[in-house]
Amino acid sequence: MAKNGQKSPQLVVAAIVTTVIVGGAAAVGSYFWANSNAYAAKVNGTTISTKEYTEFVDRAKKQYAGQIGADFNSEAGQTMLKTLKQNIMDSLVDMSVMKQAAKEKGLTVDAEEKETKLKELIKSRYQGNEEAFKEALEQNKVTRAEFDAQFGDQLLLQKLYNDIVKDIKVTDEDIQKFYTENAERFKVPEQLNAQHILLKADPENEAEVKKAKAEADKLVAQIKGGANFGELAKKHSEDEGSKVKDGDLGQFTRGQMVLPFEEALLKLKKGEVSAPVKTQFGWHIIKRGETTPGSTRELKEVKPLIEGNLKQEKQKEVFEDWLKKQKEQADIQINEALLKVDEPVKAEKEATPEGDMPEDQTAPPAEAPPAEAPADDSKK
Repeated sequence: MAKNGQKSPQLVVAAIVTTVIVGGAAAVGSYFWANSNAYAAKVNGTTISTKEYTEFVDRAKKQYAGQIGADFNSEAGQTMLKTLKQNIMDSLVDMSVMKQAAKEKGLTVDAEEKETKLKELIKSRYQGNEEAFKEALEQNKVTRAEFDAQFGDQLLLQKLYNDIVKDIKVTDEDIQKFYTENAERFKVPEQLNAQHILLKADPENEAEVKKAKAEADKLVAQIKGGANFGELAKKHSEDEGSKVKDGDLGQFTRGQMVLPFEEALLKLKKGEVSAPVKTQFGWHIIKRGETTPGSTRELKEVKPLIEGNLKQEKQKEVFEDWLKKQKEQADIQINEALLKVDEPVKAEKEATPEGDMPEDQTAPPAEAPPAEAPADDSKK
């Protein structure tokens, strides 16, 4: 029996297809060694061919090699490959189980529906450019026939998923319980606001610091004399992002600004202007704006969000439980030989003139393995 590892609906419904549609690298010829009559797995008598399995393994290997430079001959690479092969086998078995269940339920995808969904995909992923879509298939060495078959499977399995979870509901009690137990998530922190004028100065250049400070003092004097803060910011500030907005920095929370700036700001009252404040960026003249007190979002405001998240979680759990039971009841045979990974090739030690390495020496370290591969998303 295959392992009953739980997977998210995203994996269950679309992982294999995503490999083909989005980033699947060209499948290379490693499957040609396999006997065409051999099998990777059998699910209730339905065969998953060695060819199909090895094609997906090749695509995945190409992706990892291209994206993170994975070396599958290294020890770390071999460990990653072992996990990768198992995950692909599990996914193909899952898909076979689900396709059989969809057939038993009488679920189908007709040509019109498939065409409509394909247009939606091209619009969302390729901005409606069909040529870009075709080029992506060519770059990934995926034929249109292969894509059509995989895309049809994806749509069918999405229908199956929807059928399994269609009766899942979230009650008001569920929502209230989540809101109460996760009150911290719905707190909105105090929002500060300020305008500033920045006169840049390299902190290591004493002359530059003194010059910028003198210019800042002059501007403060002008502001105290009635000059418009925003106009001076537009003319003199060296913060390109805020100067065009009268020096307005928008809303921000405590801890977002550098400490000297924040400390000076918090000492001011609304509308009050600071003396020049020195930070690593130079000298700031700060004017405090409106402060919005912290609050907690009301239940009625966040209810749709909570309901959607809870429903999604429940659907995921229900579908995973359903799939687990289907696999427990299925007759699944795995060709374990395909999951094996060869030991990494180890470099031979160089012989000393005497033919043996002296006892007080150790072999030179092998080449450092590549960075660890990212966590395997296929289990999420």
